[in-house]
Amino acid sequence: MTLFSLMANEIMKINSKRQSWNFFVFLFVAVLAIGLTVALFITQLAESIGYRSFTGFMITGLEFFILIFAVVIGAQIFTDEYKDGTIKQLLIRPASRSAVLLSKYLTILLMMLLAYAVLIVSAIVIGLVLFGNNPSDALSLGQLLKSVLYSLPGTIFIMTVSFFLGVVIKSLGLAISIAVVANFGGTLITSFLGRYSWSKYIVFANLNMSVYDKDPAVSGGGSPFMPGMTFGFSLTVVLLYILALYLLANLIFAKRDIQ
Repeated sequence: MTLFSLMANEIMKINSKRQSWNFFVFLFVAVLAIGLTVALFITQLAESIGYRSFTGFMITGLEFFILIFAVVIGAQIFTDEYKDGTIKQLLIRPASRSAVLLSKYLTILLMMLLAYAVLIVSAIVIGLVLFGNNPSDALSLGQLLKSVLYSLPGTIFIMTVSFFLGVVIKSLGLAISIAVVANFGGTLITSFLGRYSWSKYIVFANLNMSVYDKDPAVSGGGSPFMPGMTFGFSLTVVLLYILALYLLANLIFAKRDIQ
C-alpha cells in the first residue's frame, strides 16, 4: 500500500467516528456565538473592531482547543487500535511498520492544520458579515497568519508527545494527561531553571517563537528566554525534539510484539 492509501484509510477511520467533523462544527459554532454576542450585546466593542481584529481574538481564544484536539487524536490514533485489536489487521497489510507510523503521524498533522483552517476561515467570514472591514484595525491578515505560524511548532511538539505516548503506553487517558501536564508544567519548570545557561536547550524554553518578530503587534512585546537566542536556534531545537520523539516511537513500534 502507498503512503497516500494508508493516510486515506486513517482519515476514513477518524471520520467514521465523526470526531473531527464534530470538532470543526464546534469551532464554527463557537466563532458564530461569540461574534453574535459581541455584535448584539457589546455594541461599543462591535463598532470599534473589524473582521481582522475579530479573527485575532478568535485565534487567541480558541487556539487552545485545537491543541487539545491535536493531543486527543494524537494519542487516540494508536491507543484505539490497541484497544479494538485492529492493530493486527493493519500490520498484516503489505506495508512496513514505519509506513504505518508515518501515515498516522501525517494524518494527525493534516487534521490539526485543517482545524486551524476552519477556525481562521470561519472567523474571517463571520467577522466580515458582522463587523465588516474596519480600516483602523490594528492587525493585518499577514500579522494574523504570522502569529499562527509562530505557534505551530509548539502545537506540533505537544501533539508529537501525545503521539509518542500513545505508541508507548497504549493508554488514551494517561497519554492525554501526560501531554497536557507537560504543556503547562514544562514552561513552569523551565522558568525555574532559567538561571542555568544550558536551560536554553530545553524545548519549552523555545516554544514561544513570536517573541522573535520585530513587529510588536505579533511579538506582544515579549523577549527570548535568554539573550542571544534566535528564531533559527529555537526552531532547530523544537524540530530536533520532534524528530527525536518520532524516531523513538518508530523504533519502539518496529520492535513491539503485537499480540
